[in-house]
Amino acid sequence: MKTLLKLAPPVTLLLTIFLFSCKVSQTSMEVLKPADINVPQHIKKVAVANRSLPAKGDKLANILEGLISGEQIFADREGSNHCINGLVENLNSAPRFVAVMASSNTLFGTGTREFAPALSWASVDSICKAYGVDAVILLETFDSNTNIRESSKDVKKSRDGKEYYEKVFMAELCIDVNSGWRIYDNIQKRIIDQNDYLDGKCFRGEGPNISAAKNKLPVKRQAINQTGYFSGQQYGLRISPNWITVQRTYFVKGHDGFKEARKHVKFNNWDAAEQIWMNLSKDPDPVVAGRALHNMALAAEMKGDLDKAIQFASRASKEYHIKESRTYIAVLERRKADEYRLDEQMKTD
Repeated sequence: MKTLLKLAPPVTLLLTIFLFSCKVSQTSMEVLKPADINVPQHIKKVAVANRSLPAKGDKLANILEGLISGEQIFADREGSNHCINGLVENLNSAPRFVAVMASSNTLFGTGTREFAPALSWASVDSICKAYGVDAVILLETFDSNTNIRESSKDVKKSRDGKEYYEKVFMAELCIDVNSGWRIYDNIQKRIIDQNDYLDGKCFRGEGPNISAAKNKLPVKRQAINQTGYFSGQQYGLRISPNWITVQRTYFVKGHDGFKEARKHVKFNNWDAAEQIWMNLSKDPDPVVAGRALHNMALAAEMKGDLDKAIQFASRASKEYHIKESRTYIAVLERRKADEYRLDEQMKTD
């Protein structure tokens, strides 16, 4: 089983956090995280469209509802389009699907949180043939709620050597987006997923008074658009494997060799670092040997060999009682379990 992992370049994606006063440092790498939902392998290209908007006869009622509730007119219309954009861009940046934007001029929903009846398979087939895709993903519902919270706190400051407290006012604009999705598998003529999800973002502002704090918040329409885009990205994470950045801890103190290996890690030279750690794993000092084994586990993971990584971490934990290795073993075992799911999600027919 091939481990899906890509190393981050030293400048952009590889971030080494130097903790000079500590015995450990951290490095980052990207791993492929499996999706929550298994989409059949025969689906490789999808069309994404917005079906959450109401038909003409229902638009007046939705506008009146927006006026009564105090929401901005058409804010959800814009937000739902940003939601679609977020999903398409996420899917195309991940390795599983190719996604295209489909016209939604003839697709109408309820304009509420209620799902409309499922689209007919004749309509699904027509969309698939028009865009050369295997399935259609529709945003069936979209609804946003906004909430502004106000608060204040006393912040300690100093001037001319004297300490004093100054009141700072804070405003927080929170947007909750409820988005409902369906995935229509045109090959097997079945709906793979039909669910609604709640996603949210908060925007904060501070100032000497509450008006100044609120002025630093984005306008609600812009905040809804950003949250809608975020919600679309989140659905992409649920249905497609995605690259995510994770942090790993390794030892940098206890022997001069650790300092030398650290320089190699900084420049992504794992072979050189591993050779130093291998020599240190034979050191008569059990602390040095245990830490070296822990670091060798990291090198093995970086090279995609999870079994060897677990072996090294287990030795560091059991033979040398390195407590960091116990935590690392659990992380590696979760990754190995994820690999089986990824094999299922990424394999082709």
